[in-house]
Amino acid sequence: MRRLVPFVLLFMLLIVPLVKACMTPADAYAVEVVLNKPGIESELRRLEIAHNVLKEDSTFIFRSHYDEGLYVMVWNASDGLHVRVQIPVEWREVNVSLASFNTSLVITKDALEKLKAEGWKITGEDTFKREGITIRVSSVPGKQCTSDSDCATGGCSGEVCAPKEEAGKIVTPCVYKPWYDCLSLTSCGCVNGLCSWKPNPTFESCLREHGVEPSSVIRTGNARVEVMAIDKSPGEITAAVKDFLGAFGVSCDPGLSFVENRVRELSPAVEPSKVNASEALKAELEWLREFGIVKVGEDDVDAILRVAQWGRAGINSKIGWYETKNGSYAWIPYSRSKNPQLVKCFSRQVPENELPNGTAYIGSTPTTPPSSTGTGGSPEPGGVCGPGLVVGLALVSLLLRRG
Repeated sequence: MRRLVPFVLLFMLLIVPLVKACMTPADAYAVEVVLNKPGIESELRRLEIAHNVLKEDSTFIFRSHYDEGLYVMVWNASDGLHVRVQIPVEWREVNVSLASFNTSLVITKDALEKLKAEGWKITGEDTFKREGITIRVSSVPGKQCTSDSDCATGGCSGEVCAPKEEAGKIVTPCVYKPWYDCLSLTSCGCVNGLCSWKPNPTFESCLREHGVEPSSVIRTGNARVEVMAIDKSPGEITAAVKDFLGAFGVSCDPGLSFVENRVRELSPAVEPSKVNASEALKAELEWLREFGIVKVGEDDVDAILRVAQWGRAGINSKIGWYETKNGSYAWIPYSRSKNPQLVKCFSRQVPENELPNGTAYIGSTPTTPPSSTGTGGSPEPGGVCGPGLVVGLALVSLLLRRG
């Protein structure tokens, strides 16, 4: 499943022009560390004699020892030696379909578990992704109440939760139903601007045990459902949305009306969830240490790997030896350091490099770090990959020549 570019980032990429020396969207598919801790030494001249290593100005580029489908960049900058593992990326034209509608939903634990079982990836409790389709759910507040005190119970058995001024006028049949026992597990109050019995897992479970669907008792108002799909037909999107709504017990046809646009999306050559950023960086740091290219202690390597993940790369998010909020020093992303000076602009350009045919090695035969656990997905020789960061003035000049 292709990873979708987040809505906000996609929007920024569409409207922000090329700016030199800014972070790039390729940073989301890379992990990078600057070895700037005092006492760490490096000897990059050893890379000059390595096999299957390219040098562009002051930057060394070679295929990853963890997985040859990834590549590595090593360079010295004013703040120290940088080691970056990059998933190759490229821009591609995609069709983006957008749709939205209002419906009544009660997001329950059972519904979330059902969606997970059906292959939906859930972020928080409001964003759902599956096979190129992203659905976001937000509440549409009602206007009946602003606090619990605006609501009261009514009906013969006190089974109705309604606005206080109306509750006393509500007349219902004096027939006690077994599910009324569940009302002792909750309270009547203001839920999203509506007077309702308040949802909670115990109450909802009790209702189901009595054959009552929680959505028929719990009022949460309308929900705004926003749908974004990449390269999907209207029929595919509608089927996925119906499947999604079915997890909440909603069976109506949403009657989707689509707005379609052709946009450029950054697409990774390797699905990020299929490769481990920490293991990939570990393989390179161990290889660099093995041949004396970098002298860094095991404790430092372990601390770096504990915070390594895809997206921790580039000007704002690279890992380094930085002062923390409490005044101590640790290996952390720059954005989490004390008083970081964050760059707030994007570059859409992704430079291209011809990569060597095989993995880098020093000596007569190739060697692989013992911890290397690559996926074995080696691309064809001579494949084109794209470094995701403008590295110093040397690479800036390279980009300008290719512009």
